[in-house]
Amino acid sequence: MKTKSIISFLLFICGGTLFYSQLLITEIYNNTPFNEILHTKSIVNGVTEYTDASKHHRGEFIEIYNYSDKDINLKNWYLKDLQGIFWFPEMIIKRGQFLIVAYTTLPYNTTIFPELFTTTAGKESQIIYQDQILLRNKKDRVTLGYSLNGYTFFDKSTMVWEFGTEPAKNFIPNVWTIPAAYYTVKSIQYHPNPLMTMDTPNPLDATYVPDMESYDAIVKDEQQTYYSFLDWSDNVKFLIDKICPITIERISQSPPGSYSGNGNNCFSYDSAGNMISGLNCSGSTTPVSGSSVFSADELENIKNNITIYPNPVTSTSGYNVTISWSGAALGKIQSLQVFNSTGYQIYSYNPGTNTTSFSMQNQLPGTFIANFILTSGQLVSKNILKW
Repeated sequence: MKTKSIISFLLFICGGTLFYSQLLITEIYNNTPFNEILHTKSIVNGVTEYTDASKHHRGEFIEIYNYSDKDINLKNWYLKDLQGIFWFPEMIIKRGQFLIVAYTTLPYNTTIFPELFTTTAGKESQIIYQDQILLRNKKDRVTLGYSLNGYTFFDKSTMVWEFGTEPAKNFIPNVWTIPAAYYTVKSIQYHPNPLMTMDTPNPLDATYVPDMESYDAIVKDEQQTYYSFLDWSDNVKFLIDKICPITIERISQSPPGSYSGNGNNCFSYDSAGNMISGLNCSGSTTPVSGSSVFSADELENIKNNITIYPNPVTSTSGYNVTISWSGAALGKIQSLQVFNSTGYQIYSYNPGTNTTSFSMQNQLPGTFIANFILTSGQLVSKNILKW
């Protein structure tokens, strides 16, 4: 398990419980050259007005860095301090890339970050704006982390500072008209030796760039320990669409003895090795030629004409799923049941039409089985995935 840490009497930067810990806080700019007092009092046309404190935090930013060799989706990642939390949008931070999370008032009067830090001009795709976290000058704690399900949190990288007295104000009148002034106030920056540095701000760059490491090596221990929590969204579409390059031969058997009919098929299997007709090789249960059971090819054709959409089921669709069938499946489905991974039935439908919809909002993420009982008494199944 890999931990990156910096410790000082007044502030420290550290790594937390490392689960998907390939992202690191590398810089924090907390003491801007705005006048950070609780309120600004002014008299306009004889009327006393106050300016909200949040307007005095323009220029604050938190910089993170992806030091793994894999591009990372920021969905379910968060930043938090002692009073607020900011959830990242679903976006990619590329391997070896920096990202800035800048404070501004939203949605109006947005402060364009490159206007304050001119070295970031042209790199707007690496800047995210937020209004949930206001960094305090004397004492604060900023944590970068990942949530598995919205209520289980894994803190990954933390920066903490605490001073005995309130730091001196860096107020510069009309500072927004002189961007170079923002580079005169030092920021807290990650560095392993010495333990930390206070240096000239360099957003989307770093005096010290952490070594790139293997993503697989970083998360190996956590994948083994927390495998039941892993989010496979990066790979699940590949798994669903994957067609294995092997073929399982269909099998037929001629039972001993005699029975009515001209056929000799006792049982058969589909291409995945599932028995699809015949229960045993004796008695009236043995399918005979001319009976109502469907052949392996017919069953495969029926299954291919059943559509489940969307699949996987996600919050984008409100966790609603629609099952419909057409073509070779029309008139051949007698009933439908959907089961969760524990075998509990969550939905059933006796077709009156060739389509049905239901919600999976209250179901835990996982794999569900949709069983279609055919008019022949045979069964075909399809998987439904939810996350």
